[in-house]
Amino acid sequence: MSDTDSKFQAKKIDENRYELDVRGLACPFPQLIVIKALNDIPIGDALEVLVNNPPSIREIPPVLEKKGHKVADISSLDRTTWKMVVHNKVELALKDKILVAVDVSDRCLETVRHITELKPFQKKHLVLNHVLNSLPHFYWDVEMEPVSTEAVAQIRDWEAEQKKAIDKFMEKAKQILLDADFPEDAVTIKIKNIEKRIAGDIVEEAKDDYMAVIISRSGTGQLPEPFLGPNAVKVIQNLSFVPVFIAGKNLPGKNILVAMDGSEGAMQAIDFVGELMGGHNFKVTLVHVVRDDSSIGPAPLYRPLPKEDLQVEEQKIRTAFDEARSRLINRGFKTDDVTSKIVTGAASRSAAIVQEAEQLGYATIVLGRRGLSQSQDFFMGGVSNKVIQLGIEQAVWVVT
Repeated sequence: MSDTDSKFQAKKIDENRYELDVRGLACPFPQLIVIKALNDIPIGDALEVLVNNPPSIREIPPVLEKKGHKVADISSLDRTTWKMVVHNKVELALKDKILVAVDVSDRCLETVRHITELKPFQKKHLVLNHVLNSLPHFYWDVEMEPVSTEAVAQIRDWEAEQKKAIDKFMEKAKQILLDADFPEDAVTIKIKNIEKRIAGDIVEEAKDDYMAVIISRSGTGQLPEPFLGPNAVKVIQNLSFVPVFIAGKNLPGKNILVAMDGSEGAMQAIDFVGELMGGHNFKVTLVHVVRDDSSIGPAPLYRPLPKEDLQVEEQKIRTAFDEARSRLINRGFKTDDVTSKIVTGAASRSAAIVQEAEQLGYATIVLGRRGLSQSQDFFMGGVSNKVIQLGIEQAVWVVT
């Protein structure tokens, strides 16, 4: 195909409109060239495809629709030629609200400060959400007992003081955002009494049309070594319908590592990063890790990947890299700011991802929730979870 590369390229014929002539080609080449052309033209523009291969007219539209493009029209120009009009993938429509789970801790305030470093978030509506873990109602059943009147009064005073402290903390968190030039009408405080459990209530709130949820790592005292607390674990496990950001120790910075495995989940992560961070001078490195199973133990406990298979895998991921790069550039990333790397011989994919982030000085790691593993979703023990557990220095985004 190298001799025909220049011939089979989309040509601009009008504002936001391109033409691609693939007449004379048989399957699968029309489909491959159309997909490449859509990756090369701007998001939302139209591509008119001229084709004279009947199977392509049947097979290309469902493939494009599955990838998020819209086949607007197919018309017959003559007895042997068709014109197919395709609207390039519509911009990922991110919602405006981000839910910030606030647990009234020093670590949480640090997370809010980290948010101020992400300027794209200034265009979103931040909801500072606290689940008030008040005393169970049955405590008040004893209020009618004369002998309990004084004890109940003390409990009520204690609860009122706790509520004042929470209100003060929430205002402090909001002021951090306002001091960083976040619009006042774009920051909302929301305190709700616990209904089920803290994690369950956060998940229920996240169903109210949020684009993402931000949670903090746990810790006690003055910013101790962070870890993932039980409520955070439950939130991550159950937020299968919205991206979740887990804050790290380091400030986010302008560099992002995106873990790639060639799956649709990884591409969803690419689209999310592109839509949210594109045009803000962020840099992205796409990283794919090939594990060396010899680290498991001596043969026959493992079977080394044959050299030929390794070459095939690398070629597949380089194709995925190309598509990911096009998507990011189309969403505002500079060409020189999108790089890629294949890591081979790793004993652990998750450890290699975190190590790459540390070596490159990247403070944000992004992964797709669903990948190519046997698990169809995020599970505690999978690569995403291990990255969260190991990458305490970095912010980790798990994208649905």
